[in-house]
Amino acid sequence: MKINVDLDFRLLDVSLELNVLEDHYELIEKQIAHLSEIEKTSLEELRKKESLTPDDPEWDIARYECDQKIEFLLPRFFWGAFIVSLYAVLEASIIEIARLLQKAQNQGISITDLRGDFLERAKKYYKHVLNFELCSDDKTWQLIKHLASVRHSIAHANGRIDMLNENNRKTIETLEKQNIGISSYNDYVLLDRTLTASRQIQPFPQ
Repeated sequence: MKINVDLDFRLLDVSLELNVLEDHYELIEKQIAHLSEIEKTSLEELRKKESLTPDDPEWDIARYECDQKIEFLLPRFFWGAFIVSLYAVLEASIIEIARLLQKAQNQGISITDLRGDFLERAKKYYKHVLNFELCSDDKTWQLIKHLASVRHSIAHANGRIDMLNENNRKTIETLEKQNIGISSYNDYVLLDRTLTASRQIQPFPQ
């Protein structure tokens, strides 16, 4: 007997993307450590080759460049790119699921018909149009909003704090005080592994 099975693969890509992001997450710290060792080795080779001492201006410049790459540039770009990708998967998933529910319910209003901040309009659309709670846990919702704030600071301002609007800047300052892997360096948002691993981010006081 032949059985017809109707399989829906539309959300399979989301699951695969999350799996790849998890692999990417595990590799980032190893890659940062590897590149940091390369920078340190290159610095030592330069010191020996040029017979540099701490009194030489060339040594100060070379050491500064090495420190900048290890302590600032590598974590900034590696973790920054990861956060942007993570949020992109989240936003695309919210839209994709909304479209599936809209079609199933035969709703005339789509999630793209609403205006304003994406997360807020998404939550309203799910609740008032689809009659479905997008996120019922307040703490989880705060985590998602924090993720969005950090992502926006990177994607729209290249992590430059002085280029953020007042609300986003205050959010970054608040998160920095929570010691969860967000800091500022040379007026840039700086991330480390603690941010993406943290489950201890506290909601903002009301």
